[in-house]
Amino acid sequence: MFGTAKETNGRREIKSVHKIDEILAVIKRLNEGTLTEIAEEVDLTKGTVHTYLRTLHNCGYLTEEDGVYRLSLQFITVAEHVRNETSLYMAGHDEVDALAERTGEYAHLVAEERGREVTLYESRGEYAIATDYHLRLRETPQYLHHNAAGKAMLANFAADRRDRILEAQELEAQTENTITDEAELRDTLETVRENGYALNDEEEIRGMRAVGAPIRVPDGSIFGAVSMSAPASRLQGERFRSAVPELVMETANLIEVNLETAQREG
Repeated sequence: MFGTAKETNGRREIKSVHKIDEILAVIKRLNEGTLTEIAEEVDLTKGTVHTYLRTLHNCGYLTEEDGVYRLSLQFITVAEHVRNETSLYMAGHDEVDALAERTGEYAHLVAEERGREVTLYESRGEYAIATDYHLRLRETPQYLHHNAAGKAMLANFAADRRDRILEAQELEAQTENTITDEAELRDTLETVRENGYALNDEEEIRGMRAVGAPIRVPDGSIFGAVSMSAPASRLQGERFRSAVPELVMETANLIEVNLETAQREG
């Protein structure tokens, strides 16, 4: 029944909103789907699913052609509004462009939400590769433990926040280099805090390395991170361990200055 409330962690929530979220997630995963295909994926009658789909279509969140439903372009305009209202994006996108231009590789500006990494912006340098892979990463929030920007944030969060994130998720392996042992990860995060930057040594995808640094707000808390990624053949030795980390940390510092300046002007 639409609008029926349920209890979650002792709080009342609207079940129909959860069903809408589930239906949208199904359509996203399928890319597109008929009523029958979508109804097979959710625990609702076909008639109820049709009511949800018709409502979402009338509200502009779905398109429908010949009985096939897709997510509408309205999600793009909503996402652009959210991003443009995010102070980290406004303070950081030009600096990320500059980092990509200086290195010739991919540069990324990310934030953490609900224990996952969300890409706010990325810039492609002259020699950057794996464009399709990076585009796919932007569609789904990522775990923090297997990439440079994620580890940079995770290492510098307050201890209780870091513990909550680690307790809420398994350390899934992306490659044979991914750290999946919590004690080893915590030791690595301690090194990240000491160095001021994090390394991803083919831990997310074989053949790719990355360097990430945290972005702090004036009170010292972590607001996001910036990173640069490149093929391992081009990111090795002194460039991987020293030169690029210096560039990435410099970029993070410039973004911090932009954030503080904007805050004072505001």
